[in-house]
Amino acid sequence: MSTPSTTARLLFEEEPSAQNDKDLGNWTVKTVNVRSNGRPSPRMKNNSERRHNIWLYFVVALVMLLLGILIGHFVLGQFEAKCENDDRDYVPTPSLLEQVNQDCGSDFPWKQIRLPNDLMPLSYKLKIHPNLTTLTLKGHVDIHIQILERTDIIVMHALKLNLTNFHLWVGPQLVTAKNKTCNRLALWVFQLDQDVTPTDRLKISIDFTGLIHKDLSGLYVNTHHNNDKTQTLSAITQFEPTQARKAFPCFDEPNFKATFELSIVRDPDHLAIANMNQVGQEKEDEYVVDKFAESVKMSTYLLAFAVLDDFRKVRRMTKNTKNPIEVNLYASRESIKDQAEFGLETGVRALEFFEDFFDLPFPLQKTDMVALDDFAEGAMENWGLITFRDAALLYNQNGSTERTKEHIALVVCHEMAHQWFGNYVTMQWWNDLWLNEGFANFMEYLCVDHLYPSWKMIDVLFAENFIQSMQLDGFHSSHAISTPVEDPAQIGSIFDAISYQKGAAIIRMLRGLAGNEPFQKALQKYLQKFAYANAQSSDLWEILQQHMKLSVDVSVTEMAEAWTTQVGYPMVSVSLTNRSTFTIHNQRKFIFLEEARYPNETQQWPIPIQYQTDRSKELELAWLEADQQEVHIELDRPARWLIANTQSLGYYRVLYDAASYTEFINQLTIDHKKISTIDRAMLINDAFSFLKSGHLGVETVLNLIQYVKEGDEEDRIPWAVLINSLKSIENMLADSPSFGLFQTFERSLILKTYEKMGWSRPRSHVDRMLQTDILAFACRLQIADCTKNAVLKFNQWVKNKNSIFVDIQPFVIEEGIRRGTVSDWERVYNEYMKTIVPAQKLILLSALAATTDVQLIQRFLNMLLDPNIIRPNVVPKAFAMLMQNKAANLHAWRFLRRNYEKFDKMLGSTTTLLGFAIKSVLENFNTQFDLDESHSFFKNKEVLAFFSFGGGYSA
Repeated sequence: MSTPSTTARLLFEEEPSAQNDKDLGNWTVKTVNVRSNGRPSPRMKNNSERRHNIWLYFVVALVMLLLGILIGHFVLGQFEAKCENDDRDYVPTPSLLEQVNQDCGSDFPWKQIRLPNDLMPLSYKLKIHPNLTTLTLKGHVDIHIQILERTDIIVMHALKLNLTNFHLWVGPQLVTAKNKTCNRLALWVFQLDQDVTPTDRLKISIDFTGLIHKDLSGLYVNTHHNNDKTQTLSAITQFEPTQARKAFPCFDEPNFKATFELSIVRDPDHLAIANMNQVGQEKEDEYVVDKFAESVKMSTYLLAFAVLDDFRKVRRMTKNTKNPIEVNLYASRESIKDQAEFGLETGVRALEFFEDFFDLPFPLQKTDMVALDDFAEGAMENWGLITFRDAALLYNQNGSTERTKEHIALVVCHEMAHQWFGNYVTMQWWNDLWLNEGFANFMEYLCVDHLYPSWKMIDVLFAENFIQSMQLDGFHSSHAISTPVEDPAQIGSIFDAISYQKGAAIIRMLRGLAGNEPFQKALQKYLQKFAYANAQSSDLWEILQQHMKLSVDVSVTEMAEAWTTQVGYPMVSVSLTNRSTFTIHNQRKFIFLEEARYPNETQQWPIPIQYQTDRSKELELAWLEADQQEVHIELDRPARWLIANTQSLGYYRVLYDAASYTEFINQLTIDHKKISTIDRAMLINDAFSFLKSGHLGVETVLNLIQYVKEGDEEDRIPWAVLINSLKSIENMLADSPSFGLFQTFERSLILKTYEKMGWSRPRSHVDRMLQTDILAFACRLQIADCTKNAVLKFNQWVKNKNSIFVDIQPFVIEEGIRRGTVSDWERVYNEYMKTIVPAQKLILLSALAATTDVQLIQRFLNMLLDPNIIRPNVVPKAFAMLMQNKAANLHAWRFLRRNYEKFDKMLGSTTTLLGFAIKSVLENFNTQFDLDESHSFFKNKEVLAFFSFGGGYSA
């Protein structure tokens, strides 16, 4: 075997620049020098055998290191586990009751978080005036209420509102009542002087005032900065999950569905929009009052309205729906030009797709899509008025990447799916949030795959749902898909990868078992049965049971509940008994951290084992039932290997025996396409996960991925999974002497593929996505040809912004900043401040975060606190960008701690933004010291509620 230094010099040609050297003690790794014209440089020829040897040295060095640190590396996972222990219970405990008694008085008549079930609102007639000059609101609401049980109190939600007057009628009779307020529970109680019964009709009229908030929730202010350095203010709503109560008094729980008749008072030069179409207008003093049609029956969190200043719209009509539907895209006057077409076209086609797929007409005359500068989430599915973060809706052909285009298509389809799953039929309570989000997440991929079939989005579904949710779900700090929640802070925290992505994965599994057509028919019946109402998971299982039959002695309900009510997921082992018999056995819960595994773990799942061998063309199905120890698969034809869970039908990991891994390695080396794209990606992801959990050795994992070195892996998904897996190991080794050695190994994997990619723009979407992944990773690894080309193209870009195609701009401009001067940074900063293309703004911001200059890092950090430079909703993403820069990690962590109160005030501990900002920092930590320090700092902070369930997001 060659010595380490000799092997490295054989593989990596030295470059004079000492700037890129990585000191590894006794030897130095230089940046790679290859040509990108598809041919290796002269020194690279005929050295495949010598290149193959580097991993042998790497194994010896890395095994010693990994055994010491891998099991304890997940700082974020352990941090969340600590938070879970620190913040266990949000239901009314004695301490909460004590707070209620102290803050609201011991005689306050209702001391529970949830509203009583003795009343049901039928309709709201709401008139509201959001004053954008004073940032205050004034309103009046009439609520007609059905009485379900005898009571003498009306309990409703109100938060940060002032009650100025109210009247109560029982039938035609005006009655007296007393009002009591409990801010701790966000409740108003009206104590009647008499009981009311189900035979009575009840109406309450309330006058109230409040604020237009700045924390991106409730009714809040959206600020748009114009190129002429002026700004315009608009008012917009974000009510999910529990923020309608900040805009008007209401029954703010999803099961209290009602109709809404809305009137909005505005300045004459503003524009008002709402869920429904406008049906009237009148003048009132110096203002205009817009009146909107009565809504369909819906939950309060879906009510939406906006008062917009200097917005424009582009309009289309659907052609393939039962009734023509008007679809409008609204954006600021400056932003809408050349950026509306793709999002609007996708919205129209998605609406047509879902109406046909669900066989249920869209019930409104119009739907609006609004692009906002200030928006906490990705998007929000308000019925008929969908709100988006501008970067999730606006696409500019010259300024937005293919990745942005794909993201916009997915988000638009996600929100259109919600018009049925979530709006037509809503979960009974937030514990079944996944009924909304899991289905929308699954359906968005079906939708985009239908609209743009060449993008191969079903493969992307695996990479972006299974893998991400399995990462979070591999810790005890995870939660079940259907999980008990009560307090608003707790509700916000379950908008996460479990509700969205694991939910989608379980739905995909059920669809795979039922068959596409029976599953579609079941969904149609479910929507028809519960239209304009609420449902629980059990309602869906009951209907699915009528349309699918499992080839095992277990009901659909038992099957589904095992996967939705238990935390985590299983792993199984596969052993090659002989060429004709494989054994599936040893079901147990998968946990990353060995010390977190419970010896008496009793969780079990009925596991569908869809499998395929090297000799079979058809997929076969077997079952490992919950109480089975093992199942033997007898093959008709002898086979060298068997892939269990092929196509990732089931939500579990598969650990193979040594003989099977040897066969997989041989197959991948000889003809990797014999194993499907998703199965290759699954093998890679499972192998790295088992490496991290201590179930699989380093040598096996590295042998498994050796096949990519030949440059023949041309599918996007296996590469995306491999690159993310390698990056996770990089993060663990960041402070280790072996970091440079690991990057040497990574370079050996990517060289030939990088050579094949070249720098010319591919024609297809999937090839563009692969090219950007490979080139970005090659530059990240400091391959000399890549960095040389990137700097060259950066200099071209500086002179002419249209000189390079947009897909390569992110890593080209980053490399230009990383190797450039202060003047280069200033040029990019000026372009960032000038551009009105949201996607381009994010590209430039990410590049600014790549600087290694300490003063510029500090300047970037200061920008985080200036909303005129970086909008608050972008701060978490900006933190994540900065944490990708190893030179900035410590500075960012110190800055967050030093300015925590400022970030708390700006982002709000009640929103997910602050939690995301913190999470982006913690994800890059990898030592026990980091864990102890972070937990010590955050243990008394309110944001812990965000981490008690893993942290969330919304769309």
